[in-house]
Amino acid sequence: MAKQVLILGGGFAGLAAARALQGAPCTVTLVDHNNYHLFQPLLYQVATGELPTEAIATPLRPLLAPTGACFRLGRVLAIDLAAHTVQLAENATLSYDYLIVALGSVTNFFGHADLALHAFDLKGVEVAEQARSRILYAFERAMSCTVASERSAWLTFVVTGGGATGVEFTTALLELIQILMRRRYPKLQNTPPRVVLIQGGSTLLPSFAPSLQAAAAAKIRALHGDILFDTHVTAYDGLTVQSVSAAPLPARTLVWTAGVRAHPLTAALPGADSHSGRVVTDALLRMPDHPEVFVVGDGLAPRHQSPWPQVAPFAIESGRYAATVIRAALLKQPPPPAFIYRDPGSMVVLGRYDAVCQIDRWHIRWRGPGAWLLWIGLNLYRIMGTRNRALTLLDWAADYGNRGNAIEIIRKK
Repeated sequence: MAKQVLILGGGFAGLAAARALQGAPCTVTLVDHNNYHLFQPLLYQVATGELPTEAIATPLRPLLAPTGACFRLGRVLAIDLAAHTVQLAENATLSYDYLIVALGSVTNFFGHADLALHAFDLKGVEVAEQARSRILYAFERAMSCTVASERSAWLTFVVTGGGATGVEFTTALLELIQILMRRRYPKLQNTPPRVVLIQGGSTLLPSFAPSLQAAAAAKIRALHGDILFDTHVTAYDGLTVQSVSAAPLPARTLVWTAGVRAHPLTAALPGADSHSGRVVTDALLRMPDHPEVFVVGDGLAPRHQSPWPQVAPFAIESGRYAATVIRAALLKQPPPPAFIYRDPGSMVVLGRYDAVCQIDRWHIRWRGPGAWLLWIGLNLYRIMGTRNRALTLLDWAADYGNRGNAIEIIRKK
């Protein structure tokens, strides 16, 4: 009987593993609570109205069809390592001979329940659409406000976290506001909107070179955004942002990009780090004492190195590697050399026609329209599905050509 390989998660790591197992002498089943693969790097563009959800969400069944893998829609409730089974919410149990845990990460609100309740975290399409609706709704409410302080609160947008997502969302939001003010809400010119990016550290984009960090800060300020460094948000009740080192900030919209941790089921596995939830594996990405279980992507912690980045290229590489180890075991071949991640570089877009690019292995530091064009090309290449690539390209061409935005619809809950 063919060995059963079970993959938990249809993100970059899980999908890469399923594709790498194509043709292997085993049965592959991928489980996810969504029936689509989400291209999460562009999720912020859904939140700022630049792209529709359909452009970055691709159904999993057609993606898996060429690989021969099966898809199972379901939410994973528990992993029983001793019994080699996985329990699903639909009262179903799946068994496995090999298990790949690729459940990704969740937002880390650092124990602040009020932030989890009132902030937008940009971790799924539903929340991204809600954030976009809140931004547009804020302008509508501001138009009807008769009290200046209330109008100002509706037109104050706070973003926490100065990493790649926070910077990309902030620059996109600032450009969206310019479009809305010029074309849709000219009567609000006397109460200009305010965008505040709050960063816990002393720089933006901490993993980038100082020159590129400065370029990102300069671009946000050039778009009339504010930056508060060395500031940590401690509370938010939907009305006022509280922090340790800054005055209370009245704002009706808070977008949280300040931290993630491994999925709770990954964090519950033996050997998981109590702070990050990531699991320390052996050199072949296998769990200690459970060589049939692999942890990949955002849930994987290095053994002796600084933390691996929780980004798509790393997820893809680790997913492929786990599949290679399993294939070797199925064919009774020696395992591959120990996993080593070779960072291909990092890119962050700074709005239209601008981006920063850093490739450490080649000592490249690049900023400007050329880096932006490279960012466009790489994202179009990585998006899953020809239809999605075409839809993204058409929306971008229309948006950038007309200096407008694709989506201006408020969706009610």
